[in-house]
Amino acid sequence: MGARFDIKSTGSENVRQLQGCPVAVLGAARSGREVARLLHLAGARVLLSEARPARQVAEQLRHLPEDIEVETGGHSSNILKAHLVVISPGIPLEIPILQKVRRAHIPVVGELEVASWFTRAPIIAITGSNGKTTTTALTGEMFRYQYADVIVGGNIGRPFSGELLKMPRPVFNILEVSSFQLESIHAFHPRAAVITNLSPNHLDRYAGFDAYVRAKLNLLKNMTGDDILLYNADDPMLTAHLRRVVPQQFPFSLKGALDQGSWWQADGIRIRWQELDVEIPIPGMRLRGPHNRYNLLVAATLAALFGVELRHVQQVAETFQGLPHRLEPVGKVGGVLFVNDSKATTVQALEFALQSFQEPLVLIAGGKDKGGDFGALVPLLQQRVKAAVLIGQAARRIQEAWQGYIPLYRCTTLKAAVQQAFRLADAGDVVLLAPACSSFDMFRDYEDRGEQFRRMVQQLEDVTHQETPGDPRPKTEDPHS
Repeated sequence: MGARFDIKSTGSENVRQLQGCPVAVLGAARSGREVARLLHLAGARVLLSEARPARQVAEQLRHLPEDIEVETGGHSSNILKAHLVVISPGIPLEIPILQKVRRAHIPVVGELEVASWFTRAPIIAITGSNGKTTTTALTGEMFRYQYADVIVGGNIGRPFSGELLKMPRPVFNILEVSSFQLESIHAFHPRAAVITNLSPNHLDRYAGFDAYVRAKLNLLKNMTGDDILLYNADDPMLTAHLRRVVPQQFPFSLKGALDQGSWWQADGIRIRWQELDVEIPIPGMRLRGPHNRYNLLVAATLAALFGVELRHVQQVAETFQGLPHRLEPVGKVGGVLFVNDSKATTVQALEFALQSFQEPLVLIAGGKDKGGDFGALVPLLQQRVKAAVLIGQAARRIQEAWQGYIPLYRCTTLKAAVQQAFRLADAGDVVLLAPACSSFDMFRDYEDRGEQFRRMVQQLEDVTHQETPGDPRPKTEDPHS
């Protein structure tokens, strides 16, 4: 088989080994294609292997360099000729070909790991069960005001590999990283890491919550005492897992002042860390909800620690309107506001969404079950939600958890759910899509789910404008409660 690829702790040493090295990349989705390009640029002999048939991926693969070898329709034994195997985040480590790869003692790494070899700029890595995408975006906005070349990527937007192809010499790398990406890191070394919170998630992929936590904490494996870990001091589940970690621990909180760390006070943010002691007045923020106060707190802290001027922090706090599919208002029909929180794919994310509104809510929830505890939401549901419309594979389990506490309705499609929710809502109410589940039972991804929701609201607006004055909502069906 030839010389085995020996993963070093220094990225430049690993890049040097790639010259002429046979590398197999599994998965031809965006991260697979981008890392294949990066490896090819470094002189590797790349095989890109995709399980889907050629007809489904032909257009995506059309613009790859000609000397990247491609196989489709399954992962062949040619992968075992590689000296290094690189996997996309969506590929579980337990699939049969990877079991054979490990038996052949071929190293397996992820796209995130490989990309990190190609930069010497500091990496700020942000993970957590909820809030990591918005926190990453906020941090990136603040840094880009101060520094010309800042990569913002990873599990948000473009893969890290693709960003490095576009910007080979960034000043900072600000990355959202998922548990899937962290399963396969070896030398990945953040200068600063963030764990926003921990709650049960992806239990359809992991054997249990402890396995999921271990994947998240893999983020810290190469960090030293010179590095910084920002963590949510208000999350007891998280703090219990951080008692013996190596990097400097920097807590943040919404609950009150800390001896060292950052927190919200009445008129803004206070940061106290070693020689740093600053106050950042925040007269107003555009984002709804207590979870976004955490997100802004972390971004402001990172900005202050890495030299971003405080006026830039204030400017972002006052102008940042949020990301698509995250508490995103998408229309108002008959006095009813429709809000798209399709990215709320966990029970905790739904909890944050419910806490973000004072208006009466009609909730649309359900999708592919990720193993969360839906029953934990019952007290909050009783306070905030006048009715819930359930869809997807998880609908039955959610109904069992919420039965008898709030009116429940079952629908087989999102379109039917939107129409049913509109019938249930009164002027001044909010119809909230916050599924607490992944989208893969009915949609391509959470973005597809959110975009379809947006189009359905637009269709409601169009129909309503064509109707005669009066209440456009037909009589509500009896609830399943």
